[in-house]
Amino acid sequence: MRKYDILIKNTSIIDGTGASPYTGSIGINGERIVEVGNIKGEAEKVIDGTGLTTCPGFIDSHSHADRSILKDPYASNLIKQGITTFAGGQCGSSPAPAKNKEYALWFIQNTDIESKNLWQTFEEFLDFVENNRLTPNYIPLVGHGTIRRNVLGKHYARKSNSEELAEIVNMVEESFESGVFGLSVGLDAGMPGHFADIKELVDVVKIVKKYDGIFTPHTRHHQNQWHANKPFEYGYGIFNSPPGEIITGRYHGLLEAVEISKMAGGPKLHIAHMTPAYLIPQPHPLSLDEALAKATIEDIITKAETEGVDISYNVIPSENSIGGRQRIIDTFFLKTSNLPKWLRDIDPETLSKELKDKSFRAKVKDYIYSGNMKFFMVHPLTDPYWADDYMILDCKIKEYEGKTLWEIVKQKGLTYTIKGVYEDTYDLLFDIISEDIEATWTLVKDKREYGAHHIFLSHNLGIPCTDYVPPPVVKRDKKERSTSNYGTSPMLSNMFIKYFKVMVKDKNLLSLEEAVRKVTSFPAEHLFGIKDRGIIKEGAFADILLIDFDNLILPNDYKNPEVSSPSVKYVIINGGISYENGFLTDLKKGKVLRKRSKNNG
Repeated sequence: MRKYDILIKNTSIIDGTGASPYTGSIGINGERIVEVGNIKGEAEKVIDGTGLTTCPGFIDSHSHADRSILKDPYASNLIKQGITTFAGGQCGSSPAPAKNKEYALWFIQNTDIESKNLWQTFEEFLDFVENNRLTPNYIPLVGHGTIRRNVLGKHYARKSNSEELAEIVNMVEESFESGVFGLSVGLDAGMPGHFADIKELVDVVKIVKKYDGIFTPHTRHHQNQWHANKPFEYGYGIFNSPPGEIITGRYHGLLEAVEISKMAGGPKLHIAHMTPAYLIPQPHPLSLDEALAKATIEDIITKAETEGVDISYNVIPSENSIGGRQRIIDTFFLKTSNLPKWLRDIDPETLSKELKDKSFRAKVKDYIYSGNMKFFMVHPLTDPYWADDYMILDCKIKEYEGKTLWEIVKQKGLTYTIKGVYEDTYDLLFDIISEDIEATWTLVKDKREYGAHHIFLSHNLGIPCTDYVPPPVVKRDKKERSTSNYGTSPMLSNMFIKYFKVMVKDKNLLSLEEAVRKVTSFPAEHLFGIKDRGIIKEGAFADILLIDFDNLILPNDYKNPEVSSPSVKYVIINGGISYENGFLTDLKKGKVLRKRSKNNG
């Protein structure tokens, strides 16, 4: 009888190709699968897979876990939901290269890197991560914004000159030589890439084509923004382009991604966190969101396909996106916002007290209406019904808890809608903050994906992603709070569970085997050209998940967001058990994958 390190017996196998499930066993020796099917043998570890589904470990095509992988090499939130491989370096931002010391120190201070190392090349960073060891596999992308800020420094809000552009292109090429799989570009407001001209963008994407890599843009105006009041004024929520982009920017941003790809010779294009190209700011039935998503697929994706573009996209598969519990008053102190001096110079306690005064309230409201402020992920000027996006979680006024601000306004007796939208919602917001500095809320309706994500995921070119960085948590006043712009979401460890729950169980829009294919072999082979991961077959790396799909449980508790699904039973990475029946192990068998190495393992 053959001997195995691990033998998974009597399980329903979904191999990741889209083929129908079958019952069998899987033998693992070392890092690889050595036998699949009707097999018998002895093993150091035998796993009874009866009643469970065994499939390849999930691949997250859009993650920010590279920003925390040195602090948290276990990446527990990924492992708990069955993700064995993530693609980092998204939205134009990657930890390397870091030749500009000023930029490198800024990046380290504003992420979870927690290292005093400065990586001159991407290869140095990958070597550092590899030596530090990690649990999941890591597919690196290089961020155009990172390189741009290295070259232009902190004064990046301008076009690059010819010498600077040559250096940018050289650093992109150097990163591909180091083994990155692609280039991410961040074109949204405040990002370094927002200020790059079309020549710069096309020139760097030409390098992607040269190395047969993947071009993945965070498209322009992905999040609704407001037009800058002054030339080169920038910050979170403020864009620098024609004012009409308030309305048409997202549509133009998606078109721009396709046009850049075509002008650069047609590299593989994978659009980040897809959203409808069209906006309807007022309340409307969900059928319109579904129609907008279908129109976007037809006008952007299908049209690009017919023109020869190798296109696909990823989607955040949750109506609340990555929003989580946050202290409401912290909205006014985001580091990324363009704060006026009078607000920068006060603290939350003072703001809470001052908001009792009507004249001060008027000053705050004027600041909001300047367009320089976003309510975390929602801009109140581009979304006048922002109060319907946020639900109160904790408040001294208990009757408010569990309701959106708009629901509370209507409950109080709405007689004049315009007044309710432009006056009552702000008065309610200020009342809550002035009475309860510790009051919290959460984003429950992210209108970028709300009502549309299931349509996007139904398409054969749409796949789910987490778009999450494990958030830093600080203790203040004996309470834990995230310091990110999003809070800690209950989807932190459950985003892919949400995907299967909605698409397979609730809406029956995908078969289980097709839903698995979208998060295994499709990203592995189609996006990244990796043939021995994302699939269960002899010789493939043993990245394997055992899950109880018949009893899929989705935790969704904003007050206890760390809870993960008990349906995930085993996670195996490169032949090592990383997660077993609710417990992480101390194994760190993940690999830094490099596109240009002879062996991606």
